Amino acid sequence: MQPALLVSIHDVSPLTLETSRRLVRIVVAHGVPLRALTVLVIPQHEDGPTLDDDPPTCRWLHELADAGACLCLHGLTHRMAGTARSPWKWLWARGFARGQGELYLIDRADCERRLETARTIIKRCGLADHVHGFVPPAWLLSKAAADVVRGAAFAFNEQLSGIRVDDAILARRLIGFGSLSEVESRVTSAFAWLQSHRGPSDTRLAIHPADGQRASTLRAIDRTLRRLLPRSQPMNYVDFLDSHARSLRPLDVQPNTRLT
Repeated sequence: MQPALLVSIHDVSPLTLETSRRLVRIVVAHGVPLRALTVLVIPQHEDGPTLDDDPPTCRWLHELADAGACLCLHGLTHRMAGTARSPWKWLWARGFARGQGELYLIDRADCERRLETARTIIKRCGLADHVHGFVPPAWLLSKAAADVVRGAAFAFNEQLSGIRVDDAILARRLIGFGSLSEVESRVTSAFAWLQSHRGPSDTRLAIHPADGQRASTLRAIDRTLRRLLPRSQPMNYVDFLDSHARSLRPLDVQPNTRLT
């Protein structure tokens, strides 16, 4: 069996709707079916409208889910909260996450509140049965947040190290891009080139809205897909985990349920 190519579209929200649509069209044009996509949804992106207050975004997400795409919860606002209290944490919070690691510096109570609010919005959109997993913004979690996420009703969660189901971590190889500057784009594009030329392995390909705004990153995405698709099987996260005989559950959203 060929290794899996797990393409994820990050940061989908009313604020990124048009760019997200464009990225999906690009990926599909390369031969990745809609049913093989994983879409990361932000319920209340920064200062923008909540997802349930934006019918066009809700309709599009329903269309993707009906086509078989996997939806994942991607925090509540995506914006980082809290203060880094060590140089190492500051490096990850500001150098890597650029202030977007929402759950990296928060305590348990704040994480519970954010997840509860996010799940309530998802339910109001009618998407609860389609949201299976959780991917923290920037793939970062504080220890307290990690405990909350592990205890929540998600079939899986994703970290920098891979997709976690129970104690297993799968698809450890990750290709992503940085597109906030031309230098960052070229450096991460070179890393993507190196990763795509390694021996075949289950690979996560993460694409962000900013990637759709920079020509050099779009060219790198094109090269990466052309390199990986002939020797990989596109799959969404749920189908990939199901192929590993994992037992998955849909996200059961109860607005009054307290996450533990």
